[in-house]
Amino acid sequence: MRLETAQLRLGSDRCAGMAAPTRERELLARVSELPGVRHVALARNMTGSFGAGDYTLDLAFADAPEISLAAALRGLAEVNSAVYRPIACGQRDPLLCDGIWRTLMFRVRRQASEQHIRALERDLLRMPDYMPGIVNWRLARIVSADTWTHVWQQEFASVNDLLGEYLMHPFHWGWVDRWFDPECPDWTVEAISHAFCPLTTSLIAGHAGKENQRS
Repeated sequence: MRLETAQLRLGSDRCAGMAAPTRERELLARVSELPGVRHVALARNMTGSFGAGDYTLDLAFADAPEISLAAALRGLAEVNSAVYRPIACGQRDPLLCDGIWRTLMFRVRRQASEQHIRALERDLLRMPDYMPGIVNWRLARIVSADTWTHVWQQEFASVNDLLGEYLMHPFHWGWVDRWFDPECPDWTVEAISHAFCPLTTSLIAGHAGKENQRS
């Protein structure tokens, strides 16, 4: 199964002028027709997202030739997409409903050593040990030719768990943030895209279920 995430920015006056339900139906109709698509999730990003688009789109494909989301959505949205391979994931609540989906895409510096990159990945994966509000999570390396190198995804029961516990936690600011801080000797990440949006049901659990069905 191939996993892809994208940030969509409304790309035309026609699309931007549509009512939100009409706009979302047209976006969903376009991506649902792509060959091999097995799952589609689309939600509007919430206030506080930055370096992101208007919508977060997530897709799961059966093994199939890679397609161009940008071409499929031409005239509707500008697309910043990434195909990725999970490194590790975890689930506390695979039945999560009506939660929050957070997508952090980031790019490590070209000068960063593999040792630093792997240490960064380990620290990100330690965050759920300190933050019970992260109910499901997945860290992945991006495998498509893209401006990003990693995607760090989390699911929360409420937006307060993201904006409160996660973003303000001492482990975040006192330990993990050093990888993102240009003034720190361990600086490794040079650019980020932070988006969060409503989540109907767990994407992480759903993708894992599809993998198990295939095997």
